Amino acid sequence: MDGEVVGSVLVGRERDLEVVTGMLDTVRERGRAHVITGEPGIGKTALLAAAVAEGERRGLWVLAARGAESEQHLHFAALHDLLRPLLAGVDTLAPGHRDALRSAFGLSVSTVSPELFFVALASLELIADAGARRPLFLVVDDLQWVDAASRDVIGFVARRLESVAVVLLIATRPEPAARVAAAGDPGVTRSVLTALDTRASRALLRVRAGEARDRVLAEAAGNPLALWELPITVQAPAVERPYSDIPPLTARLEQAFAARLPDLGSVPRLLVLLAAVNDGEALSEVIDAATIALGTSVSADEIGEVVDLALLQTDGVVLKFRHPLVRSAVWQSASDPARRAAHRALARALAGDPDRSAWHEAAAASGADEAVARILDQAAERALGRGAPSSAVSLLGRAAELSEEDGPRGRRLLRAAEVAFQLGRPDDVQRFMVRAQGLRLEATERGRLAFLQGAFDDGTPGDAEGVSRLIHSAAQARDDGEPQLAAELLIGASSRCWWGEPGQAVRDELIATADSLPLGGSDPRLLAAWAVGGKLARHRHVVERLNQWAEQQSVDPSDGALLGRAAFVCGEFERTLQFAQPAVDGLRQQGRLGLLAAFLVMRTFAAMYLGRWDLMETSADEARRLASESQQPVWEACAVLAQANLAGLRGFAERSTELLSVTERVAVLTGNEALINGVQASRGLRELGQGNPGGAFRHLRRTSDEDDHAFHPVQRFWVVDYLAEAAVGGGFVDEARTILRRMESVLGDAPGAGIHRAMRFARAVLAEDGDADSAFAEAFQLSRAASPWYRARLDLAYGTWLRRSRRASGSRGPLLSAHGVFEALGATAWAERAARGLRASGLKDQQTAARPATVPLSPLELQIARLAARGLTNREIGQQLFLSHRTVGSSLYRIFPKLAITSRAQLHVVLPPD
Repeated sequence: MDGEVVGSVLVGRERDLEVVTGMLDTVRERGRAHVITGEPGIGKTALLAAAVAEGERRGLWVLAARGAESEQHLHFAALHDLLRPLLAGVDTLAPGHRDALRSAFGLSVSTVSPELFFVALASLELIADAGARRPLFLVVDDLQWVDAASRDVIGFVARRLESVAVVLLIATRPEPAARVAAAGDPGVTRSVLTALDTRASRALLRVRAGEARDRVLAEAAGNPLALWELPITVQAPAVERPYSDIPPLTARLEQAFAARLPDLGSVPRLLVLLAAVNDGEALSEVIDAATIALGTSVSADEIGEVVDLALLQTDGVVLKFRHPLVRSAVWQSASDPARRAAHRALARALAGDPDRSAWHEAAAASGADEAVARILDQAAERALGRGAPSSAVSLLGRAAELSEEDGPRGRRLLRAAEVAFQLGRPDDVQRFMVRAQGLRLEATERGRLAFLQGAFDDGTPGDAEGVSRLIHSAAQARDDGEPQLAAELLIGASSRCWWGEPGQAVRDELIATADSLPLGGSDPRLLAAWAVGGKLARHRHVVERLNQWAEQQSVDPSDGALLGRAAFVCGEFERTLQFAQPAVDGLRQQGRLGLLAAFLVMRTFAAMYLGRWDLMETSADEARRLASESQQPVWEACAVLAQANLAGLRGFAERSTELLSVTERVAVLTGNEALINGVQASRGLRELGQGNPGGAFRHLRRTSDEDDHAFHPVQRFWVVDYLAEAAVGGGFVDEARTILRRMESVLGDAPGAGIHRAMRFARAVLAEDGDADSAFAEAFQLSRAASPWYRARLDLAYGTWLRRSRRASGSRGPLLSAHGVFEALGATAWAERAARGLRASGLKDQQTAARPATVPLSPLELQIARLAARGLTNREIGQQLFLSHRTVGSSLYRIFPKLAITSRAQLHVVLPPD
């Protein structure tokens, strides 16, 4: 008994049950997920059982699964248990997702490892479709013991239930490893079960404790399982003990269960131990293993004695422990040799299931065993083939423990680290790398270790020594005939150069090593390394090569992401967006959410510098969600920074400040200089959005001050036009001219279009009166290929200069043009400045919109609407955005009234250009 059920009444948990039943009441209107945490025995399972009974009473379709400590290595085991009744609908899924799910569940063989997010989306679609037929109630108990692959999918589903008729109820222990990432997300609520109060405790104890009631009440401390089980212990003289020597509650509960084991015969006791170490629940497996262990036939009838003592329960097919602590008690009471013998017997009994057999062979090993390690290697590769990288990590880690020599051990540790890196699990990556660092590794393995150190720390600034190590590893990989690995290492080194400043000598070393690689001057990895790590020195060369790539009909998504990154760093923002769409589409199709999130961040900022606020808004929103999902805190902070920029530009200072605090915390904790620079620039944009140019200049000038920690050698060029604009409005023209001259001296002939435009804008705005006409003419010449936002700001600056030069009539045209663009974008402060200029020029009736005239959709709704306008079906949109197609349909149902339309065919008319 796990909890506080007396008869059919749930004692002391009425309010907790009301929370769940409230969700069931509205399941047809809104889906949601709820996480219940609590200590062992606190009543989570009892509460779930009561909720299940309520769900069945209401006619909901109830599906349940429960984690088991011994099954954590079985990839997708819990997910398969949960979804088994729905698998008849698997053929309705999109082919890629259908194949991924079938492969994950071992229903088909695949030579390609399906991406976890494809399995997750396939699961979500199955669940959503089932909920549309009949409201669905999903229940997952003991999440802390659910296998990692299933847990990842359950978390993915939990975050996406709002628009489907599904309630997901999860119970878990409170340990950090058991936390659900979704628990803090919108749409996912959580509660904590605490001890029962005295009244409820006495009610539960009334039928149980007899004369020991007061002692049990004191020892149980409101734990329902303890209230139910401890009476057996405290009334048994063999386990009496002084109050001064009371062990922890969980240990006492285990003792309560273990106290029954000596009453068992030798064969039933062996069966209980085999059940405790088994990773399945089939009674036949335990019987077969007992037969192997004893060398004589064992009957299933032997289990009856165990059932009579209320330790296990069976229906003749499945064998289950009545409570997880029973399993723990059995495990703790057995000796190490006995446990290993049980695992060995199960390995032989499960010979027809090589993955499970391999795990038991590993558990039976008492020391290094290379033969078993090789078996685990094979199991890990099968796990990867089934789309279960989480399980592969565990298998490889155990194989490394069993390795007899440094070489194989190092390879397995690094392979485990690589898979953990793909999963976005920094703690596991670090753990495996630390273990590998102390081994004697071959040169290639040292290079792989260095690559992981560089790649996983993307977003972490590098000191000179650390970056040099990566560069030296790249040189070693080159000399060993591994130019591809060398290039990857240099990308990691260049990223560290971007996020921090290792010094010019290190940068020169990086460029020289990149030059020496036999890959050709147009290799995307080299272009990215040159652009990101080499300051401005190689930008012209990179841009020339990017122009060649832009002429190609198709580019691999990974290459496109690298090319987009190189273009972005060079200030080629149009090129960034050009590479963006095919790269984003390809990364979506491959389910590579980590790389997709990073690239969406770059697309977001490229859109910002081009004045594409609509694209910026949707990209930043998606980048933030995916970066959080793929556990990339720096890229998530960058996405939040973009949202802060947009809020600031639109005049929402409070929202901008709130978002900036999130980014600044990450920037300071990581020492990320590029992010610190971005935060400082964002403060300047916020002040401009508030109509405070003086305050804006004081923030923005720090981004160009080499003695300031907010300085960045490249990013300062991206906001120099805003700096100049703020200087003119705030009265800092002379200081701004000094900054501009210093920047011109280091820019050279770097041809990045975005940087070039920003510099031309700054020169025009800060020009002496005698040079202003020609300076503005040069800036307008570049503006022909620029965005309306850039042109409008230039019109505003030019019109303002004309008016101040007593050429009022000539100022009206550019000021009117600027005002219209600013109002359309919702740039309130800029629109007000244009309006003031027009009124000063003699147009008295010019007014400014009180608030932005934007499309009344959330970023996600806007993204869905745009994809629908392109002709994609709901299912296709869902596949692109990793949502259920029913969520897409529900969103479109809300979108149409907001846009005052009635069909998809009208979307392209009312939406801003994509």
